[in-house]
Amino acid sequence: MILESAAVSRDHAALTFRDGRWFIEDRGSSNGTFLNGTRVQPGTPLPLRHADRIGIGPETLVFSWPGQLEDPDLTRGLDELSATEGPQLSSFQRQVVQCLCGPWLAGSGLEQLPSNEEIAAELGTPGATGTVKAALSRIYAKAGISDQPAHAKRRALCRIARQRGWL
Repeated sequence: MILESAAVSRDHAALTFRDGRWFIEDRGSSNGTFLNGTRVQPGTPLPLRHADRIGIGPETLVFSWPGQLEDPDLTRGLDELSATEGPQLSSFQRQVVQCLCGPWLAGSGLEQLPSNEEIAAELGTPGATGTVKAALSRIYAKAGISDQPAHAKRRALCRIARQRGWL
């Protein structure tokens, strides 16, 4: 697809399909690529979900894949959950939570939790900070704490993860 704008680089972003999923990747563009308002780290493919909003220059594209409406990573609203069901984490989300909460579980205080960069490095993907941030955003939504300040969310998530058996 070609977008006619001075704010769009010649090779701005790429959409790829692999392992049964679509991914968006910024190709080092000058003005960046945004997924649901969050800047995509260059070279870090992020999975797309039905109705995601992709920002490229002045344009906003809506990703549509109706066949993916049953995505297991999709965050469901709290009103759709029964009290016993509760949202579950994907394998990657569980790994992110384990890395985030590991130092706390080992006896450190909640004030010494690792950064997104440190979590990405511990997972063996030091360039995937944006992917860790996106995963944490989805985990916060599943935990019902998206509206809290950033520093409070990380601490609250550790407590919630232990209560819900995510660790």
